[in-house]
Amino acid sequence: MATILICDDDPDIRATMRRTLRGHEAIEAGSPKEALALFKEREFDALISDFSMGAEADGLDLLAHVKLMYPETIRFLVTANRDLDVATRAVNEGSVHRYFLKPWDDSKLRSALDIVLASTKRSTGTR
Repeated sequence: MATILICDDDPDIRATMRRTLRGHEAIEAGSPKEALALFKEREFDALISDFSMGAEADGLDLLAHVKLMYPETIRFLVTANRDLDVATRAVNEGSVHRYFLKPWDDSKLRSALDIVLASTKRSTGTR
């Protein structure tokens, strides 16, 4: 069982993502600021973040920060934003392991997360 942080400003999306991640420990954050505070308190195997979360910071800023501060953490971006620039930025900055559009396919997201979690455990020999 992995510990996964879900960061989205919409509580309904967070609840839906928790159902998708049943079997893992899922912790919720409603903003990038809240997510970063949680990272200071505990370790997470993965972060799944929305892109658009208000003016303070976007999900890619959060994912880029986590990449620098907690590089072993798996990072997924899940967004309704279909702007090609968002996808390009995510890939070019290397801030994400996977990119999903809302509404996501539960089985594809879950499968991708399980594959990346398993490959990370094999390559590092940890967690």
